Amino acid sequence: MKKIKSFIIIFIGFISMSHAILAQSLSPQVIASGGGFQSNTIGSLSFTIGETNTQTLSSATNMLTQGFQQAFKATLNLKLYLQGYYTSGGQMENVVYNQGVIPTSGNECDTIEIQLRNAIPPYNQISTSNAILQTNGTATFGGTANIGSAYYIVIKHRNTLESWSANPITITENTFYDFSVGANKVYGDNQSEVESGVWALYSGDLNQDENIDLLDLGDIETDINNFEFGYFASDINGDGNVDLLDSPTVEANINGFIFSSHP
Repeated sequence: MKKIKSFIIIFIGFISMSHAILAQSLSPQVIASGGGFQSNTIGSLSFTIGETNTQTLSSATNMLTQGFQQAFKATLNLKLYLQGYYTSGGQMENVVYNQGVIPTSGNECDTIEIQLRNAIPPYNQISTSNAILQTNGTATFGGTANIGSAYYIVIKHRNTLESWSANPITITENTFYDFSVGANKVYGDNQSEVESGVWALYSGDLNQDENIDLLDLGDIETDINNFEFGYFASDINGDGNVDLLDSPTVEANINGFIFSSHP
């Protein structure tokens, strides 16, 4: 009988301890025997002496690094225009509506891919995310980045020339980079002035070979002859139809010998 009572007491104690363990919550506190924080005009460094991080978990708005050293989720906001989709007054076409992707008109232009690449050779890709480019040219990077580190910002789009920021950009907690204010915001000054003082990334690289040439124009002509409409990269002006209005922009870029420029 005493053995049974002892077993019951131990079992109840084990259950109580299990509930206590399950009731614990995660917290982004840093516990370490030493460390520090240093910063200057180009970045900051936070460090601890102790356990290194073992895994990083993140969502759209938060990041938790397991271990002692906690990372931060930076915000990177961008502004850029795509040459073919630009209308006037700092606005682009509502392309995804015009091309039948969404049922009602709104402020969405199209999806772009945003990459962060190392500032030094071989310029490895560090993080990437797809983002909705708004008709006013704004977009938000949804990947991860280390605060205080500098990266090239790379923009890719289904009919646009791959374009890199002119220089590596140092990431802060809230970083804003505006490609549209000058040709010199893109590596190699590789932009088109679509309106006085407004610059846009070149349109027309349909086959994504980093060169706007007769191969791209051939794709447009084929789709024109097939009377294509809808979600087609060959719809250069984003009005929903592939027609003769889409050719002039590409022809001008071919005559200008436009190709991607980056490190």
